[in-house]
Amino acid sequence: MRDDDELDLLESTEEKKDDRKDDKKSEKKKLKKLEDSLETSVLEPRERYRALTDLLDLYNDISEMADKKTRFALVILGAVNAVNLFLVARPEIVLGSKQANPAWMGAYLTAYIILSLYIFVQAIGALKPRVTSLMKRIGDTDPTGHKLLGLRFLTNIKEAGVGAYYEKWREANWGDINREVALGVKVVAEVVTDKYAAIHRMYTGLLVLVCLSATLIFILGIVRVSG
Repeated sequence: MRDDDELDLLESTEEKKDDRKDDKKSEKKKLKKLEDSLETSVLEPRERYRALTDLLDLYNDISEMADKKTRFALVILGAVNAVNLFLVARPEIVLGSKQANPAWMGAYLTAYIILSLYIFVQAIGALKPRVTSLMKRIGDTDPTGHKLLGLRFLTNIKEAGVGAYYEKWREANWGDINREVALGVKVVAEVVTDKYAAIHRMYTGLLVLVCLSATLIFILGIVRVSG
């Protein structure tokens, strides 16, 4: 009888422990759902890696878009150059029997050439491959003091032997990988920023060039109409 009572007591204790475990699991699930609904939960390492690589892909797409914008600007510049070449070479088509002032046309041509060269320089700056920042050797630690293995940077990979490089990957954890992906995102962000700064200057120069060409056409038209 006493043995039966002890057995019942033991079973009751085990059931209470199981109930407490279930309650804890239930509370954790509720807390997880609450964090997800409020978007306050901390990213897991795999989620952090996926978010960083998505951001890296986005910046690469933006960089390719910048190259397309630059090429389109060069097409516009070519068209404007063709119009100006026609006007400068054959001003009589617009002026009729009147002659263009050589000094005035020379000043216009000088300003036009300088502005065109400025636009070309900015286009080269936007299109040039900025591999220098990607080729740099990263140090053994980042600015916060965390260790960097050099898993994703070209110079570090080149300097390490095959065996040593493989061992680095064997030792790497999610934190090491995510830290280097984040560093890569920062490098690409700087490249994209430089590209779009050059594109902004290029399109500004192109706008001035178009306005200058329109002014020339307008003045030539007035001269012809005024007789």
